[in-house]
Amino acid sequence: MFMKKILALFLVSLSLIACDDKKDENTLVVATSADYPPFEFYKDGQIVGFEMDLIRAIAKEMNKEIVIKDMSFDSLIGGLQSGRIDIAISAISETPDRKEKVDFTIPYHRDSTVMLVGKTSPITKPENLTGKSVGAQMGSTHEKRIKEEWQPTIPNLSLRSLSKVPDLIQDYKSGRLDAIVLGATEAESIIKTHPEMKIVPLPGTEAISAIALPKGSPLTEPINNILKKWETDGSLKKIQDIWFSAKEQG
Repeated sequence: MFMKKILALFLVSLSLIACDDKKDENTLVVATSADYPPFEFYKDGQIVGFEMDLIRAIAKEMNKEIVIKDMSFDSLIGGLQSGRIDIAISAISETPDRKEKVDFTIPYHRDSTVMLVGKTSPITKPENLTGKSVGAQMGSTHEKRIKEEWQPTIPNLSLRSLSKVPDLIQDYKSGRLDAIVLGATEAESIIKTHPEMKIVPLPGTEAISAIALPKGSPLTEPINNILKKWETDGSLKKIQDIWFSAKEQG
């Protein structure tokens, strides 16, 4: 009788595991760094933004449920490699280094890199940063640009890398930073609530965002097909227009 009970418990455990596996097949774990409006940010306790609308619409098209996890930007690629997450979407640019570690979909958004400085700052180009302190999000292509292109040629330029953009803004307000390097769309969102800052364009710095997935993910092709279809029929532009129109999003 005892052995029968043990066998029954074992069979129940297998059944529960099977149910979990079935649920996992239909539920995608999506990671983002929710500190980058209008791409992703918290509003009324929920993560919202352009990329959140996009990934939710893609999941619906694929008849999938999603669970969204807020992670630091510099941990997204590692999360994909470890299998903890299925998709990462957070204004991620495809680079040769990242492409060795994960796969990318076709692009869905194009942006440029800018600097945020004080309204009365004399900084108008990177060469003005001699002896200055500049901030960038940890793990971003902006951080990489500063390390590989600016610091070797601009004397005494110090870099402060932080995981969250709001922390960079706070460091600027505290006087620890002279400039912040980030995407133009995000910068435009920031100056709406920080009028003491201004945007300095950086010509020739196009940034192309794509969805990142684990190497060999079976999701890459169907997501690409959806993005291609939406580029053709205007669905992608409709989602973009909600967040990137001149109208303030609040």
